[in-house]
Amino acid sequence: KAEIDRIARSDAKVLITGESGSGKELVAQAIHDFSARSTKAFVAVNCAGLPETLLESELFGHVKGSFTGAYRDKLGKLELADHGTMFLDEIGEMTLRMQGLLLRFLETGELQKVGADGGGSRHVNVRVIAATNRDLRELIGQGAFREDLFYRLNVIHIVVPPLRDRREDIPLLIEQFLSHFISANRSAVTAGSPEAMKALIEYSWPGNVRELENVIERLVVTAHGTTIEVDHLSPDIRAQDRITCCELEPGEAAALRVNLGPDQRVGVHLREGYDAMHAQLPPRHGEVKLARGLVLVDPPYESQ
Repeated sequence: KAEIDRIARSDAKVLITGESGSGKELVAQAIHDFSARSTKAFVAVNCAGLPETLLESELFGHVKGSFTGAYRDKLGKLELADHGTMFLDEIGEMTLRMQGLLLRFLETGELQKVGADGGGSRHVNVRVIAATNRDLRELIGQGAFREDLFYRLNVIHIVVPPLRDRREDIPLLIEQFLSHFISANRSAVTAGSPEAMKALIEYSWPGNVRELENVIERLVVTAHGTTIEVDHLSPDIRAQDRITCCELEPGEAAALRVNLGPDQRVGVHLREGYDAMHAQLPPRHGEVKLARGLVLVDPPYESQ
């Protein structure tokens, strides 16, 4: 949290890298939430989800009649994020032309809407955080990513390790997801058994945080009774080999029970289990631990 606070206090651009589903957007959201921009918009765009022409309109906006189907003026996401934070996910999938447009914006802060003449531009104040699961240096070598844009984005570089490499985060994430989905689904679930929690911690989570979130949602919706038992877990999770470094003593396993208080918030037992595990797992050599598992790279970018 201290490192996130430190990064959040500045307006420096941030590049977040890590496997798909590892929680890169959660990190970006946390930086925004702890920043002076927290009362303004956090706007996210998936650069891989739109073709080039639509992505340009999505980011920069367009004027009426600028292309077929442009029946009215439209504000772009960058303009909507004015004085807030713009999160560009999957930046490595952006075309070279779009990279050039983004670079110009980063250098000038000036928006040029699609179809607008020179007089239609305006300046906006946006903090840009980008993320990718690709090796951008490799893309630069292939001619698929602009080196000048890379250096513009890579002021602060945060590596989000896969969930299998930061198992100490799993109890806290389970706590967060349980609280959210129990409330959203008005579920009768009030606890997870120590055996079920232990199995969830030992699973390798190839889909990372996204897979964990989906599993917890399914368990909350489909579990019978008030307690999530190990039998409610899918066979692949139950069959996961034990991970020696994260095995819990009986007392610690008992601490992983999740209970709901009168205010429908998850209680402290799971957090105590997290703290006990966290104390046993030393940081890896040469890495600075950030906010439960993040790694701050210094110098800003090193090839993985």
